[in-house]
Order: sequence, then structure tokens, then C-alpha cells
Amino acid sequence: MIRALLVDLGGVLVRFDHGRTLRTLEASTGVPAGELRPHVFGPLEREFDLGRLTADGFFRAVERTAGIPRIPDETWIPAWRDIFEPDLAALGALGRVRRGVKRILVSNTNALHWDGIRRVLDLTGLVEDCVLSFQVGAAKPDRAIFETALARADASPAEALFADDRAEYVAAARSLGLVAFTVTGPARFERGLAGAGLLGPL
Repeated sequence: MIRALLVDLGGVLVRFDHGRTLRTLEASTGVPAGELRPHVFGPLEREFDLGRLTADGFFRAVERTAGIPRIPDETWIPAWRDIFEPDLAALGALGRVRRGVKRILVSNTNALHWDGIRRVLDLTGLVEDCVLSFQVGAAKPDRAIFETALARADASPAEALFADDRAEYVAAARSLGLVAFTVTGPARFERGLAGAGLLGPL
């Protein structure tokens, strides 16, 4: 019996636009977005998501590796942070999860993205706990972040349903014994919850 729902954030509960970040940085530096992308969304972002870099450390490291002049923080911060929009249908489905199922947010994210999410989304009453990569020092698909989430939920792998928009993360969860499905579109999250018998009445 499913006793816990482990749910991803970006691509499931919120939509985001990395293009907005790149367009702002391109306008600031004159460097094409395509050239900036591997420096901005690559190994350095992973370090930021794991809490090993501060926002300032991440910004400066990107500038060094991309070979660009320093970008003012008043440009960097909103370009990086203000890219999120809640998915109201998904949030509505999350709010209908039947009583007794513990809902745990499990996200690869960093402190600044988390700040941006909290500016547009109030998770009060929607989840019981948040397992965030930058806070726990582990990120999907690593086993450690799933084990942390299961411990917070007080559930075994077989008692947990995991939903994510990344197929490789879903595969990692299944390899640990979790029930899991990939969110491939706006209605897929609700259908996945319904298929697992987790939704209460409208």
C-alpha cells in the first residue's frame, strides 16, 4: 500500500524557462545564449544544486569559465531566480491526495531557485516536508536523496510513489524499489496519482 508520495518540483509542480536566464545574460554580455548554456547549465550548476557553491561563487565561476566580464548581481539574480510559474492543475491534484499519504517534495535545486519558487508558490498544506538537494548535499539520481526522502516519510521503497519529469530519475527510483512514473505532460501527474489510487474526491 502506498503511504508516501515523493514529488519533483520543476516540470511537475512548476514550469520554468531557462531561456529567460540565457537571454538576459546574452543581452548583458553580447555572447550568444548557445555559447553560454554549457557554462551556465552544466557542472557548475550541479555544484550549486549540491550546496557546494554560494550564489556569488556560482556567478563568478560561470564568468570565469565562460571568459566573460563580471555581470552585476542586479542582473544575475533576477535572471536566475525569476523563471518559475506554478502549474495550477498539478497543484490542484496534489491538494487532492488522500489523507494519510505523506507528501514529500524532492527537488534538485539551489538556494536562489528555491527563493524564486517561494516567491510564486506557497506549499503550506500541500507537502509535509521538502528534501532539497542544496540542503541535504545529495541530488537525483543519487541513492542518498531518495533514502533521505523515504526516511522523512517514514516509508519503505515499496510504500512510496515517486513522480518526476526526468525519465532517468524515475528509473533510479524504480531501481531502489519505489513505484514511479514519468510526468510527460500537464495531465500526466493527475493521471498517475489517480492510477495509484491516491486521489480523493473533487
